[in-house]
Amino acid sequence: MLAFFDILGYIDTAKGAYESGNQAAMLTALYAALTGGRNWLEERAFREDFKDIDEAFNKAFAKDRYALKAFTDNIVIGWPIRDDAESELTDAVGKLIDFQFHMAVAGFFVRGAIAIGDAYVDDVVVFGKALLDAHEAESRIARDPRIVLTQPAIEALKLHLAYYPYPRNTLHVRTVLRDADGQWFLNYLESVLYAADDGGSAYGALLQHKEVVEAKLVQFKSEPPIWSKYAWVAGYHNYFCEANSNWFNDTHRINLELFRAMPGLIVGAE
Repeated sequence: MLAFFDILGYIDTAKGAYESGNQAAMLTALYAALTGGRNWLEERAFREDFKDIDEAFNKAFAKDRYALKAFTDNIVIGWPIRDDAESELTDAVGKLIDFQFHMAVAGFFVRGAIAIGDAYVDDVVVFGKALLDAHEAESRIARDPRIVLTQPAIEALKLHLAYYPYPRNTLHVRTVLRDADGQWFLNYLESVLYAADDGGSAYGALLQHKEVVEAKLVQFKSEPPIWSKYAWVAGYHNYFCEANSNWFNDTHRINLELFRAMPGLIVGAE
């Protein structure tokens, strides 16, 4: 199983940074975001929090469960599949939603795909059918800042859900959503609900996510192809708030006027 993803609009953002003379600031922000994100992917933060638990638990989350390769804005992670891939898929989804949320709050939105198939990943090369499938899905299907599941990954997840007498109570029902176009994608804002209590620090991070998305909507208002991607994020953000209305209210929601896709009169519209 393999996940392939990259940072949305990386080249354009880098060009803009150079044109405005802010390349050093962008490099600093990008480096910090990727470093923190990779800490989640490589479970450094997780292992630090639970460093005193028993050896059997630590072995279950050992680094040899997966292989990671990154180059600037492109990241590939491969998981060797054992049995039916249930533990590997669960591991992948958990890692990726934390990474995606961390990057988004830092202002870097990622797009990618998860594929199941043959793959080879080491420090030198990444190769295999799963890479081709994930790359194609990222470039042709993901479209917006979302990490989608290819059809084999969806079928595997359906199989796993069928193991349980009450599928609605399983973890995947919260961590994977189906979009309006039928694509299954990772619900990365679910990372917010991992907070220790209702007042946990991640709840403040949701407000940061709101602020970042609103800023992107304003920044790219005159560039429709880019603006529409952040409008998708805004809709997803508000859906998440509404789906968890017992925790979040209008304070957490993004202003609808910033991404409402409705026409208007040409006179008096200014």
